[in-house]
Amino acid sequence: MRKPPTGPEVLDTAEAFYRKYAVYPTPHHYAVLPLWAAHTYVYEEFDTTPRLFLDSAVPGAGKTRTLELLEETARKPLLAFATSPAALIRTIDKGGRTILMDEIDTIYNKNSGSEDVTAVVNAGYKSGSRVPRCVGNGMDIDVVELNAYAPMALAGLHSNVPEAVRSRSIHFRMKKRRPSEIVSAYYRRDVKGEAVPIKEGLEAWLEPNRDRIRAARPRMPKGVEDRPAEVWEPLLVIADLAGGAWPLRAREACIHFVFAKSGYARPIGLDLLVDVRAVFDGAEKMTSAALVAALVAIPDARWNDIRGSFLTQAALANHLRPFDVRPKTIRMPSGGTAKGYVVAGDGGLGEAWERNLRPDDVQDQDDLQRESTHISVQPVTGVTGVTSQIKAYEGVTDSVTSSKIMTDPVTLTGIQKVPSTSSVTPVTAVTPFLGAIRVSPSKAWLLAQESTG
Repeated sequence: MRKPPTGPEVLDTAEAFYRKYAVYPTPHHYAVLPLWAAHTYVYEEFDTTPRLFLDSAVPGAGKTRTLELLEETARKPLLAFATSPAALIRTIDKGGRTILMDEIDTIYNKNSGSEDVTAVVNAGYKSGSRVPRCVGNGMDIDVVELNAYAPMALAGLHSNVPEAVRSRSIHFRMKKRRPSEIVSAYYRRDVKGEAVPIKEGLEAWLEPNRDRIRAARPRMPKGVEDRPAEVWEPLLVIADLAGGAWPLRAREACIHFVFAKSGYARPIGLDLLVDVRAVFDGAEKMTSAALVAALVAIPDARWNDIRGSFLTQAALANHLRPFDVRPKTIRMPSGGTAKGYVVAGDGGLGEAWERNLRPDDVQDQDDLQRESTHISVQPVTGVTGVTSQIKAYEGVTDSVTSSKIMTDPVTLTGIQKVPSTSSVTPVTAVTPFLGAIRVSPSKAWLLAQESTG
């Protein structure tokens, strides 16, 4: 009788399959794909199932090819184009399906009609979510609750996909292959045969381990919490179950995608908070007129052209209002008063900065990746009891070689101070979020791992 494949064997085989027919921008993409495909076989054991979201600036970047490869390796796939919400939810309700939606941009680029699809995509991210629907004929109508929970991969051109969808996704920004990057010719009748051992191997490996998967609580990289932790939990559990190099690769990929600079523009309010913090540069208050003048003068910022007009004091107040930041009457050194903004207190900017801006907003992603390569991983030890928890990921066997903490304040460049008739009152004490010790999420995780390893 043939021995079932081990976790590393089946994941390695799946990765080789993806590498044969597609090229991705980084090695982390190749780590995510086998883990994401594997989680579809046991997604019922998780609280969430991460969306895989693929987009590109131009056609021909490999989005559809990726969905085709997942169609051959994921569990009970349905590759759909511009499906209706009703058909989608009824397909999911049958259970055990992996939904692969191509040309998602054709849905979200319409003026209306995408709200129901978004509702299904978002609701189906979390286990136990259900969508009510009316069924029946004529006056004989009944309301039924349909299961919406299912793995889902979405692909399309750069589009206005809602932030709520992207926040539940692992985002693949796809790029066209270089002429020097060669892949094998894709003939579906041949590819299907190649993928059979992968599907059988994933099922044979994961199905007996459902209890272990359900009991697992993976250790997250430092700084990965809340929604990102929900998104990455299933993939880290699968990686820990496999052992070998996969726990480290999965966490490096997690750091890469969670802290990557997205090609999408952030919501305008967050961009505004970042630039306002840079303009304040340690000051405790500033008039609205001076703040607007400084924001408009920032090179390459959007504030000198918002819907064909310059940023105004009224527009500034409107954009900051959702963060509970309000203009106040402030006293000037000359003794007069003017409308402006303060850092401390109720309605001040300090709390908005602390709650909404990450400490690594000014840290380069390359630094995060370099820091994450200094740890080695021991394979996860097998668990004898069926219901026992998977052994927690143990990170450090070698000491971290680069553990210097950044103690110098981060200097923000590109801000031109514009003379103004309103003066700014400086303060000697630096606010916690402007000059404090900064430790990147990945570096903090490495230090924590070192201290507990």
